[in-house]
Amino acid sequence: MATISRNLWHLGFVDLVRARAPASISVQPEVQLTIEPQRADMLLLRKEGASHGVGDATVLRGLWPLLGTDTVLEYKSPVESAFRRGDLLRLWGYGVQYHVDQIERLSGYRALTLVLVVASITRTFLRELAEMDWSLVRLGGGYGRIDGAVYATYLVVTDEVAEAEQDDFLRIFSHRRVLGPEARRWLQRWMKPEDGTMQSVEEMEGYDEMLQKLLDSLPAERRLAGLTPEEVLSAYPPEQRVAGLAPEQRLAGLAPEQRLAGLAPEQQLLAVSDAVLRGMPDEYLRSLPAEVQDAIRRRIGRPSR
Repeated sequence: MATISRNLWHLGFVDLVRARAPASISVQPEVQLTIEPQRADMLLLRKEGASHGVGDATVLRGLWPLLGTDTVLEYKSPVESAFRRGDLLRLWGYGVQYHVDQIERLSGYRALTLVLVVASITRTFLRELAEMDWSLVRLGGGYGRIDGAVYATYLVVTDEVAEAEQDDFLRIFSHRRVLGPEARRWLQRWMKPEDGTMQSVEEMEGYDEMLQKLLDSLPAERRLAGLTPEEVLSAYPPEQRVAGLAPEQRLAGLAPEQRLAGLAPEQQLLAVSDAVLRGMPDEYLRSLPAEVQDAIRRRIGRPSR
């Protein structure tokens, strides 16, 4: 049986909306719309008799009053090229499939709402909008209405909504930097849950980008603060442990022997001062590997003989 590829950004966004949506909305992730494995990212169902107000919502507060009884939502992560040509048409197709499946229950096409969530409006999105002869009406605060799609269709731009609603949690799912410790802790817990429900999280699509988001939320001087060298090595992949840190920040707190750990003896020579290198005889330098020898000679201005 084929396994379903799961994207960490999508799972995290579903978890955020489910936890912070109004109590009047039931959030159902990865809803299968057809017999074939086509799945919308989210189905939002308004509970019977519930009002259309914001209620107790703490995320996407401008969205909930716009929704019908049933909403199919498609989410695109903030990584580059997350929105691809055909994604808007695909969302509309999901709506048609869902409408057909629920045609006896839905009161009409106005009961169904479609929502596309993107981090920013891209040229690919605008080109597809024009190709379909639809139009975007900006509603303010990062929300927009897409006219021409039969169903009521709305656009949510997380870069803009996060700032307009001052939602630090939504900044996680945008191109904006997370500002406060509460959202940072939420992201950290999400990526390393204590209950062990996501043991293979490191292997999921989107993990590296989400990890970088967590690192970017920390001031450079705090990224490695309080961690032992072993904890630093186990916490993050090598290329992400020290991204954005100055050389002195990378080495702060390490003993001399730890700074050189893992380097071959000839590579360790490159870590000593120029004054020490100048005292080395040519005979010794000629015994070193060519690339190390050339690097040392360039530093101390000694030509090859």
